[in-house]
Amino acid sequence: MTDSSNNKMPVPTEQQLWQFSLALYPKVQQLCLDWQDSFGLNVNLLLLLCYLEQQQCSLNGQQLEQLAAKLVSFSRQFTQPLRQLRRHSSNASLPAAQQQQLMQTLLQAELSLEQLEQQLLLESCPPLTASRQPLIERYLSALNAQSQALTAQIIDLRQAIKRLS
Repeated sequence: MTDSSNNKMPVPTEQQLWQFSLALYPKVQQLCLDWQDSFGLNVNLLLLLCYLEQQQCSLNGQQLEQLAAKLVSFSRQFTQPLRQLRRHSSNASLPAAQQQQLMQTLLQAELSLEQLEQQLLLESCPPLTASRQPLIERYLSALNAQSQALTAQIIDLRQAIKRLS
């Protein structure tokens, strides 16, 4: 008889996930933003799933769905409106220096909200199992993300993750 507790993996700490995100995101920023805009993907959930894949940890479909649902309300109420405000801040009638200050302030506030989203994810993260699962594909499938380029983009994303190791 096998002890299934040996398959349990610890949930990453906030610091582990944030540092991983800071290392990976610059390498895959455009891909993340494209998927965010095209499919409604939450970048922080994607980054968590990338981390879990790197650590060979897994979630089942229901657990992934619950994590995604956890972020929807917070993101819609706070992160997305602030992101829209930042994206449109260039329309403000301000001198260049003040325009730059506004942009930096909004960007810093958005980063703080991104960090809060990661904290919410980790607080809601169920026990992880040691397993290699295609979490990225599972998430994209749940978003009904379909594109000819998707397979190649996922390969590029995984290559970026490998280069971090």
